Amino acid sequence: MLEQTQISRYPSPGGHGFAAEDANNLNDKLRGKIAEVIGISNELNGPDRVVNGVFVQSKYYRRAYDTVAAAFDSNSGYYRYEGQVLEVPKDQWEDCVKFMRKRIEQGKVRGSKNPADAEKIVHQGSVTYQQAKNIARAGNIDSLIFDAKTQIVTSISVFPISFAVTFAHSRWRGESLKDATLAALGCAVLSGSTMILTGVVSAQLLRTGIGVFGATSVRNGVSAISCTSVGREVAHRIATGSLGKSVTGAAAVNHVSKLLRTNAITAAIAAVVTSTPDFYRATFKRSISWQQFAKNTTINAAGVVTGTAGWIGGAAVGSAFPGIGTVAGGLVGGIVGSLEQLERAIDEIRLEST
Repeated sequence: MLEQTQISRYPSPGGHGFAAEDANNLNDKLRGKIAEVIGISNELNGPDRVVNGVFVQSKYYRRAYDTVAAAFDSNSGYYRYEGQVLEVPKDQWEDCVKFMRKRIEQGKVRGSKNPADAEKIVHQGSVTYQQAKNIARAGNIDSLIFDAKTQIVTSISVFPISFAVTFAHSRWRGESLKDATLAALGCAVLSGSTMILTGVVSAQLLRTGIGVFGATSVRNGVSAISCTSVGREVAHRIATGSLGKSVTGAAAVNHVSKLLRTNAITAAIAAVVTSTPDFYRATFKRSISWQQFAKNTTINAAGVVTGTAGWIGGAAVGSAFPGIGTVAGGLVGGIVGSLEQLERAIDEIRLEST
């Protein structure tokens, strides 16, 4: 999910560093590793990521010398991240190892006297410095590939859920086993591909001025609401439900702001994407009237909005039951909110197959 990345920081100065963390984290997960970005709290000298229990500090500078130098205290000259490996750009690894060897020889890495330890301390990232810069920007191959991989990972979990819900719904409506299976497959493929397309387009927009403006506007609104006790509790519930762990205060406000901003843009893109087939039917195929197009568009938009609201509300309610409760609450809320749109999708799939 987009709100679980640091995409809101990509447009800022040094945003490529956050993009590098997210890209390396995603690639580690795709390799079957247990990886998580944990440096969002900006703890002094704290790790940026943890991979299979190993704490990782990411540094991405234009030159290898600067990348390694950033890991050492400017006053004492000692390595700042004891107990953490230093993740560097893929294309700088060999040079970074050489510079780390020299620092070890100078006695600037506590606990390390053997220059050969440099290869253990310096970890090669999965993306280069230029790729990290590209991922932080919109409209290039590297950022599109990163967004596509992120959304594919998300859609993998959507496919079986969509299939199960559609299949059960069709059977409740009295459909045969064959028709219910075909409708479920069609709806699962449709929902998965729609999610990927919507997510990629949304992520690209979030890197532009639209995302920056939206972040400021939404955060001001959430901050105002959070001034009340009820508002603080709601922000706490939503943030806890979304992240799966207790979050309060400014951290909750920041996450809810990011969540609402991201989902507002995603909902708008989703409404356009889901209405595109009807636009084609009305404009070129002329199989539906413009009145029907307007009606279908309204239904699509309502389904997207209620589905999003259902997910957020369900996750907030589910946060009262840590762990599975937050996940189940979000899924149930989203499904219930989108039920009318789901039923229409089933009907369209049935009509297309006849």
